[in-house]
Formats: sequence, structure tokens, C-alpha cells
Amino acid sequence: MPSLNAAIGLAQLAHFGRAETKRKALWRRYAAALKGLGDLTVVDVDIDRTVPHLCAVRVLDGRDQVFRALRERGIGVGTHYPPNHLQPAFARWQRPLPVTEQVGRQIMTLPFHQHMTDPDVDHVVHELRSVIRTQVRR
Repeated sequence: MPSLNAAIGLAQLAHFGRAETKRKALWRRYAAALKGLGDLTVVDVDIDRTVPHLCAVRVLDGRDQVFRALRERGIGVGTHYPPNHLQPAFARWQRPLPVTEQVGRQIMTLPFHQHMTDPDVDHVVHELRSVIRTQVRR
């Protein structure tokens, strides 16, 4: 690790407890607000034993459509991470993994960082619910 990264890490370490508490609270808020939303589930991260760095959801039908609609509404969703076996670095060992590939087409990440507020999460959830209701349900 470069010295600069180590120095930044050491400075941030003093704030880890606060960041841990905030990230767990944000993840729980998303999970509670999205519970029972039909074709969407929050990917469980065993919140009692981990500190989440992402909030991933699985959109069972129409992930790309939901993704585009949220981006058009200014919501910074992402796709972390494509299945490893499809990455160029692993092409030599590539073989079909249909379930992994299917899940890879369904996973989407929501905005998630410890500086988000409850109203930020509520806004994302509101827009996501709206998109699911109007775009996916046709």
C-alpha cells in the first residue's frame, strides 16, 4: 500500500465506529423500506456481522429498464460487480455458469455512503417504487 493511502486510512480509522453505525443504519433503512416490493429484494449482507460498503438489490424482471429509469431520474445506481468468470482476465477458464450469469443480470446497487441522510434514502426508495410500479408492471 502506498504511504499516502496508509496515511488516509489511519486518519479515517478514528471515525470507523461512526461510519460503521451509519452504514448499518442506512442498510437497515433500505431493507425495511423495500421489503415486500414484488420483483425486488435486498441482497442480505448479514448486517449484524459486517459493515456494508454497498446496498445491492436483485431486480428479478427488467433490471436494465429499472436501471435506466432511475438514472434518468438522477438516481446514481450501479452494477457491482459483473460475474468474475465473464471478466477478460478469466477468459482462459471461462465456462457457462447460468445461475451466476442470471443473477449478474439482476443485481443493481443503490446509492450508499455514510454521508447520506434518511431523506436521501427515502427519495431513492420513492423513485425506485415508482419505477417498479410504472415501468416493470406495465
